[in-house]
Amino acid sequence: MKNTKEYIKVKDEFLSKEVFSLAIDEAAEMLLTLPKPKQDRLAFYYDTPNYISHTNKAKGLFSKIYFFSRKVMLSVKLRMISRLFLKPGLALDVGSGTGVFLNALKKSGWKVKGLEPNKIAKERAQKTGIDHLISLKKLDGIQQDLITFWHSLEHVYSLKETIDEVEKTLRPGGVLIVACPNYTSWDAKYYKKNWAAWDVPRHLRHFSPTSLQLLLGPKGFTQIKKRPLFLDAFYVSILSEKSMGHRFSFVRGLVIGLISNLVGCLTNNYSSQVYVFKKHV
Repeated sequence: MKNTKEYIKVKDEFLSKEVFSLAIDEAAEMLLTLPKPKQDRLAFYYDTPNYISHTNKAKGLFSKIYFFSRKVMLSVKLRMISRLFLKPGLALDVGSGTGVFLNALKKSGWKVKGLEPNKIAKERAQKTGIDHLISLKKLDGIQQDLITFWHSLEHVYSLKETIDEVEKTLRPGGVLIVACPNYTSWDAKYYKKNWAAWDVPRHLRHFSPTSLQLLLGPKGFTQIKKRPLFLDAFYVSILSEKSMGHRFSFVRGLVIGLISNLVGCLTNNYSSQVYVFKKHV
């Protein structure tokens, strides 16, 4: 692969225990997970009842933390969107999971659709009345006012094809929201290969704060807002401590998460961030 060199080696602690190399694409300031699993093999790495974003039930302390964070973040997402739009419109959520966000958006007056490759998560969302697409190409020219990727752009198999389809699908003046981990954050550098947000190989790529501008700018998008996801630093740090087998992983993770957020306040560089883009009119 051109213009790449190894950045770090990371083990899939969550499921397969395989080791992957993260190679840096210097042109996009983005890391790529190598070897990239074949597309028909990728579902294997999600095939476990412990993959928390595909469930709606809390089992154990860590899942309870996750669902508490999700509930808090849901109100944050809705408030952010209400400030970006004068009235509800058409919205598409890519990587929509069990449809929690889309159901909340629907209650706010939006006409929504989801795109979720995981069969179990999609079925759970469909039972709540959320319509789904097979791919972005299936919108048949119906342009959206809002497209969101809440921690899902790092998962999509073909990034270039996805960005091209988003460019076609989003109306002029429409808004694209992307939330993703930041591999240049303090906690990523602290934990190094043990940083839980690597989540290889489910995360096929890893973004810096400038990666998305480099990728989306040439496609006619302008970044209009960036904001931190404070809770993510705590959650990722707790998971990192747990995977390392440390005693008092919960407390240690809270401390490291707090330090990461404090450093983020000083550097404007957080563990996980939301980027808001507007498509040129």
